Amino acid sequence: MTQQYETYGRLRGRVAVVTGGTKGIGQGVVLRFLKEGASVVYCSRNPSNNAENAALIEELGAAQRSQFVAADVGSKSDMQGLVAAAAERFGRVDILVNNAQGIAPLNPIQSKPDGDYSMTLATGFFHSLWTSQAALPHMQAQRYGRIIHMSSVWSLWGYRYGSDYAVTKGALESLTRSMANEWGKFGVTVNCVRPAGDSFAYKQFKAQDIRTAAESEAAIPMGRMGDCEVEIAGAILGLVSENGRFITGQVLNVDGGLWAVPPNHEPASDVDIHRGRAQAAVSVGEGN
Repeated sequence: MTQQYETYGRLRGRVAVVTGGTKGIGQGVVLRFLKEGASVVYCSRNPSNNAENAALIEELGAAQRSQFVAADVGSKSDMQGLVAAAAERFGRVDILVNNAQGIAPLNPIQSKPDGDYSMTLATGFFHSLWTSQAALPHMQAQRYGRIIHMSSVWSLWGYRYGSDYAVTKGALESLTRSMANEWGKFGVTVNCVRPAGDSFAYKQFKAQDIRTAAESEAAIPMGRMGDCEVEIAGAILGLVSENGRFITGQVLNVDGGLWAVPPNHEPASDVDIHRGRAQAAVSVGEGN
């Protein structure tokens, strides 16, 4: 159960785009931003995934400030369309949170299919690139923008059996620095977050490998995973609000200190963190 917290209208008048906004961290970001006064356009591949969000947003009285778009983050045209939908509906794009990420089953490098790498890169690195490229003209015109990419301690550690995921997140950290360097002159900040949240993917991991999950949680200095809306989205809120106006090109660990405790366990192979939500391996940009 998400804790209660104070809201101060810190995003009043801002328009945000959030990918993968119906579950876990993405859902937490959508709800937190709406509570802070933003208008939010968010996506998932399947419209049925939005049922819970729609009910929660209705309870908040924020239906007029939100829009769900059915979109596949592995498709460049879908990502361009998502940003365009926000600009058309609300007249501007101020904030972009690239949260979504396809995840392949955990397997050793020697047996991991090429398709796992192409899918993970398409739905993580390339989707973040495409949405950012689409958002830049809007941000550049208003000389204001906040872009957030999502990374993982798996990249920092080179986590076993998740090489495709780690490679993608490492690429996003490099993209963050390059974007910040090139786009600062337009008034756009670009930062990256490494979260440790009680997300959909983590719950799937925990259900399939409870031993490793328990060891991971026990190793976290704070002793638990973070709440997606209160703690993970709260840190992102700080970066995209006026409080974060001079922070750019940074990779911020929002993980209760997990980054400082490299794992010494052997995770189970063939764990499917996206069980029930698997994304097909496709060539990058297919469906344009």
